[in-house]
Amino acid sequence: MPTDPRSLIRDQAAALGFDVCRFASASEPWSAGERLAHFVEAGRHGEMGWMETTLARRAHPTAMWEGARSAIVLGLNYGPEHDPLPEMADRSAGYISVYARGDDYHEVIKGRLKTLAGQIAARTGEDVKVFVDTAPLMEKPLAQRAGLGWQGKHTNLLSRTHGNWLFL
Repeated sequence: MPTDPRSLIRDQAAALGFDVCRFASASEPWSAGERLAHFVEAGRHGEMGWMETTLARRAHPTAMWEGARSAIVLGLNYGPEHDPLPEMADRSAGYISVYARGDDYHEVIKGRLKTLAGQIAARTGEDVKVFVDTAPLMEKPLAQRAGLGWQGKHTNLLSRTHGNWLFL
């Protein structure tokens, strides 16, 4: 059993079915919040009023939890076993997007995150918070900071190993 905390967390995350586990500083300067503020100020958020009302909480990873030092960023691969494009060619049938075919990923991931958080808290005595993409946390820039990939023009995170098939 590894003694390095990061290795132990990676092993626990893998045992829970996560395909990617990386770490990022939560306290370093954060340019993503400034970019988002300019985006909203320019009115590019359209009818998504929640972006404006939650802007302060999205400004920096520590805005949601003051004093946070690190973030554990996890990815769950939802890529299909076969290429979904041929299915879309059949115009006589409906098509369900790959990400929506299984159980609600918010619930699947949150359950696993809570299990991992409980394991970490029991071992360290520290508080651990979990976030899925329903919280006002900019998870894609945080995932990029952790080295999972980069945010593409389509706004999804692109991973060298999983493409854009990762739930964060």
